[in-house]
Amino acid sequence: MTRSNLILAALAAFALALAAAPLPAAAADPLPRGEPTWLGPAAPARPTRVISLAPSLTDTVIALGETGKLVGVTRYDTAPEVKSLPRVGGFLDPSPEAVLGLRPDLVLWLADGGAYPAVRRIAELGVPVLALPVVGVPDVLRAARRVGAALGNPEAGERLAASMEAAVRAAEARASSLPRRRVMLVIGRDPLVVAGPGSYPDALLRIAGGVNVVTGDRPWPVYSLERAVADDPDLVIDAAVNEPADTIARLSAIPAVKGGRVVRLPDDRVLRPGPQLPAALEQLQGALGTAAPGTAGAKGTR
Repeated sequence: MTRSNLILAALAAFALALAAAPLPAAAADPLPRGEPTWLGPAAPARPTRVISLAPSLTDTVIALGETGKLVGVTRYDTAPEVKSLPRVGGFLDPSPEAVLGLRPDLVLWLADGGAYPAVRRIAELGVPVLALPVVGVPDVLRAARRVGAALGNPEAGERLAASMEAAVRAAEARASSLPRRRVMLVIGRDPLVVAGPGSYPDALLRIAGGVNVVTGDRPWPVYSLERAVADDPDLVIDAAVNEPADTIARLSAIPAVKGGRVVRLPDDRVLRPGPQLPAALEQLQGALGTAAPGTAGAKGTR
């Protein structure tokens, strides 16, 4: 299974779990909202054995030029740079035993309430954990700087954050020349899972110049087809790259799908809150610029 397939399958399952049995954040994860937090003992100034508990944090370590410090990653990590590294579970179910067995002196965690008990156990057993809440674009920039500093390379963290900031400014400038299309960004089709307010793809879409038709208070809502039809987007951006392209026909009741106003993304970059940000913005702006309302069969790049 490809990296895109693994990550999107996990994301769809996570969205379904949230829809079926929402858990108050305070009950599962008492960490301060929005700020990086240290758990466990103090970390060394220059750690040498690092475990990443999220593919986007692995991307960050790689982009910082610190790949050699990684000793373990999640089952969803298939970046070529880490293909031979041990796996320590997923970003929702890391294994404390697998983590401890690799003798890390730093664990990087994309803070999420579902994994908090396991991560707390890791910290209680003597491993420093840097918990990084990464939801929006400001969090991505902050994470680059904080991970760089935690790895003893703050200069690289600043360079990476500055490059992503420049990409955001460039995308915002380009957005002024793009039509403000009303968009539905599909994450999964069976059931229908979409990017909602407060999700990372929603933030990217706004920067890129699109308007998300999805409303409500859930970042990854499971949507009824009837509601999708009623929202009547100008354009559907298809990020369900773990599903065959022709299964978009399941959504043919949506006028945009019936009219061929669909752009299928080639990979999962819009779902990876990290150094993939510039490429994700380019993908979204390409979608907004190539699929004009009223045209049929626009598919984007594959």
